[in-house]
Amino acid sequence: MKLLPDEILAVAPDLRGAGGSSKTPGGYEIFDQALDLAQLIEQLQWQEFEMVAHSSGGAIAIEYVLSHPELVRTLTLVDSVPLEGAITPLDTYLLLDQMRTDRDLLAQALQSLMPSLDLSGDDKDTLEFFNLLVEDAQQMAPAAFTAIADALNHWNRSGEGHLLRLPTLILWGDEDIIVDRDAITRTLLAIPGANSLEVLRSAGHSPMLEAPYILAERITDFIIEDFENFDEIKLIAIEESQQDGDAN
Repeated sequence: MKLLPDEILAVAPDLRGAGGSSKTPGGYEIFDQALDLAQLIEQLQWQEFEMVAHSSGGAIAIEYVLSHPELVRTLTLVDSVPLEGAITPLDTYLLLDQMRTDRDLLAQALQSLMPSLDLSGDDKDTLEFFNLLVEDAQQMAPAAFTAIADALNHWNRSGEGHLLRLPTLILWGDEDIIVDRDAITRTLLAIPGANSLEVLRSAGHSPMLEAPYILAERITDFIIEDFENFDEIKLIAIEESQQDGDAN
């Protein structure tokens, strides 16, 4: 966020169960977290803003945009959960459960998400920063370690992808061990507003840590584009979204 131009006001909310937000035992379904996001945006009184989302936050952002297509100008998905959701294997689920109390395992898991980060100890600032990440992750609500995986197991918006007609940028690190190339490509093909997939070389699941300068540049270049031609398409998406809501 510090690398973005001063003219851009960036707000990064702590999602439920993390950071300074409430450490609740429940409420981690994607729809519920999208409601959290909607309440925040309502309080901020934002309209025509740019939405940037990473990892499981991508599902929350997609859920929000489907419900509020008139408010979001552009959508940027960074190594996002694909539209089809994500199924967590049993062995991975058990590891997530173990991470609640096993700091070393948690650190190993986080390190695997950012393979290009030098944690050998030669760069003390990077190592110190990584340790802060681990400490922050340890403070997550106990339920959040597995509840988010549970939520993504049965979240699937592939059938509504055609409604995402706002300008969409999809970024993906080619060393991501969580989201594979095939899944992110299916998301690209399902979203009419997504023109291309930008691959970040030698980056894993966390390009904001591994390639922050490139990521900030890509986001900035994207949101300052003139998307006037998208206005008519966006109106169609809003009308279809409202019709779906009336039908339900």
